[in-house]
Amino acid sequence: MSEEYEYRFEVEELEQRSATAARLFDVRRIIGGLFVIYAIIVLIAGFTASDADVKKASGININLWTGWCMLAVGLLFLLWMKLRPLSAPGAAPKPEAGPEGGAGAGTEAGPGAGGPGTGEG
Repeated sequence: MSEEYEYRFEVEELEQRSATAARLFDVRRIIGGLFVIYAIIVLIAGFTASDADVKKASGININLWTGWCMLAVGLLFLLWMKLRPLSAPGAAPKPEAGPEGGAGAGTEAGPGAGGPGTGEG
């Protein structure tokens, strides 16, 4: 019985480490972070742009506009990561409540359900 307990403990520990690594290397975190860092650099360049630089771009401070857009995209990626975090590997996704309050009740059509475009009905 002791060996089985140790085995389960090791498996649970490895699953926790795997979930932590998956969240740490989430591509949304990396992309969002890079966009935010680059946006700050471009915004600094936009705030310190000379009149000659603005004149070259037809009177538009392109670094300022690009920096704000990059910052928005980066923050959207980070917000997306916060709102929809990764689930642990191997864990079943949580069922979402359907219109009737059940877990997707009435949303799946079985064989011969006669849905649109099936030719049955």
